[in-house]
Amino acid sequence: MDMDEFQEMYASESREHLDILNDALLTLENDPENMEMVNESFRAAHTLKGMAGTMGFDQVSELAHAMENILDELRNGEIAVTTEVINLLFRAVDNLELLSSDPDQVEDLEGLIKELRNYTGDDTELSTGNQETSASSNNDYFSLDQDELEMVEDTPGETVIIKVILESDCVFKSLRADMVFDALEELGELIKANPSIDDIREEKLDEEFQVLFLTKESKETLSDALSNISEVDTIEIEVVEDLDDLSIQQESTGAEQEDESTIDGAKDKDSKSKKKSKTQSLSSRLRSSSTIKVDVDRLDSLMNLVAELVIKRTQVESVARSYDLDDLEKKLKPLSKVTTDLQDAVMEMRMVPISMVFNRFPRLVRDLAQDLEKDINLKIEGEETELDRTIIDEIGDPLVHLIRNSIDHGIEPPAEREEKDKPREGLVKLSAFHEGNNVVIQIEDDGAGIDPDVIEEKAIDKGVASPSEIENMSDQEIINLIFAPGFSTNEEVSDVSGRGVGMDVVKNKLDSLNGSIDIKSEVGKGSTFTMKLPLTLSIIQGFLTTVADQKYVIPLESIQEIVDVQPEDIQTIRQEQVIHRRGSVIPLISLRNKLGKEDDFEEEEISTVIVEIANDYYGLMVDSIIGQQEVVIKRINDLSENIEKIAGGAILGDGSIALILNVEEITIG
Repeated sequence: MDMDEFQEMYASESREHLDILNDALLTLENDPENMEMVNESFRAAHTLKGMAGTMGFDQVSELAHAMENILDELRNGEIAVTTEVINLLFRAVDNLELLSSDPDQVEDLEGLIKELRNYTGDDTELSTGNQETSASSNNDYFSLDQDELEMVEDTPGETVIIKVILESDCVFKSLRADMVFDALEELGELIKANPSIDDIREEKLDEEFQVLFLTKESKETLSDALSNISEVDTIEIEVVEDLDDLSIQQESTGAEQEDESTIDGAKDKDSKSKKKSKTQSLSSRLRSSSTIKVDVDRLDSLMNLVAELVIKRTQVESVARSYDLDDLEKKLKPLSKVTTDLQDAVMEMRMVPISMVFNRFPRLVRDLAQDLEKDINLKIEGEETELDRTIIDEIGDPLVHLIRNSIDHGIEPPAEREEKDKPREGLVKLSAFHEGNNVVIQIEDDGAGIDPDVIEEKAIDKGVASPSEIENMSDQEIINLIFAPGFSTNEEVSDVSGRGVGMDVVKNKLDSLNGSIDIKSEVGKGSTFTMKLPLTLSIIQGFLTTVADQKYVIPLESIQEIVDVQPEDIQTIRQEQVIHRRGSVIPLISLRNKLGKEDDFEEEEISTVIVEIANDYYGLMVDSIIGQQEVVIKRINDLSENIEKIAGGAILGDGSIALILNVEEITIG
């Protein structure tokens, strides 16, 4: 493994520990007596210090060490949890992140470290690169409690002590130790490690650690299994001939003393249960690292290969149908199922919880509330909802913008809220949930809402719409003008933009993801922004249609039904063609007209696809319906004036190209 791979591993691991620090400090600020959060923060800072020292990142190590000292005094009760110290620790966290991502933006580190050390009176220099080891790491015996000793005595096979010595330049020793544990689990029972599992996980080890192990395998088999692990220098295996050589812990907890007072029969029964429980507990802890991290580029490559497989399968199916090859079609059915299952498996691998994005917002809201002197309660729901990793990477900025605007322009100052008989504390609710083949994300606030009259005035003032255009608009259509480029209700530019600044960028980003955004607002009550996103950007189900000899795909998720419209059923209301369907008036949209083709429907019946967009129904008139098909989305370049109406392209089974329609842009764009 070269240093680039180590640095990628370091970046990933450090990001996790920085997230832990952010979450723990936020909880601690609201619950200053929560020692669990102090300990959690201390462990994260300590681990970051060790990791950075191992990599030779002295600035990161020194800054993390200064944080660690403050957290140590917090847990010892030597200093109190205050807003001042929490703000200082947050500054340290921010700069730790910047040191990895954007070093040019880092503040005066020397001054920041000095501020941190002022809380602890620490004026010593940190010697980086030297890892802290546990006090027991040099012991060459294992101290067992009674249950562990009984397990050793009752388990068939030999008891061995395995000493593992890593190479002197080994980076991420804990990772190598975990690989040793994984290899051993296939060959016997792990009883104990020295240093302990927790210490090893926190990088509290030198180049050497020991494992007490029960096995039926030979020393040669064990040695062969472990010597194949990279960066393992030496394996020493010693058979324990006499269990008396193992130190026994005599202490017993209150629960154990209570067990001793039970009748012998119950104690014997509990003994087996305890041994099984202890084995499961240790096994569970060791298996916590059984997952592996895969580079996103590799998943993208795998998804592309699956997409190509879908295309080739469709091509073969097309040939079978064209030549009436019934036998081939029958043989292709199992292949179809296998490729679908493979596609589902790859899709599942790419799915990650939306908490990856949501987790950054408690800190964002906390900082904004302080800056704007507002009381904000952020409520998060549905953070376990999963979404394709590609989309996760893209939605962060739009969500940040919407939340900042809810806090800045939506939520009123505390005094103003009291005058309106509202709680001083404003509510911002962030939620996510699945809806069909989509994920819906909502940002809801109980603030002032969006006043259509204010939007109308600003829209006319900025030339976004003329008075005559606005006169024919509904309140909802006027509110939607905030997505127009350059629209803003703010009189002054500030660090925290008002609602409307950059909303066109938010909409453009969602359009590029084949998503949509909808606003519901009531003056004085608040606003709700609803984002709807596809689960994936790679493969979709759709209906294949033709319009002026060109094939187009309408995504299945938007389609409600397909009908044949008779010319006599078409009516004209306000210069717009409509049909009546199940008590609703549905506007008709000619795709020929929308796509710049000759608008000439001469058929007695017009094939019409009824779609639902933002809770409204529209009828898309096409030349013909070919049928439902699974297609692979391919990005296309800006080659026509109608590109905003096209979400992508797809290669069909016969080798022809179909264009995937952006239904939202066609209907309400």
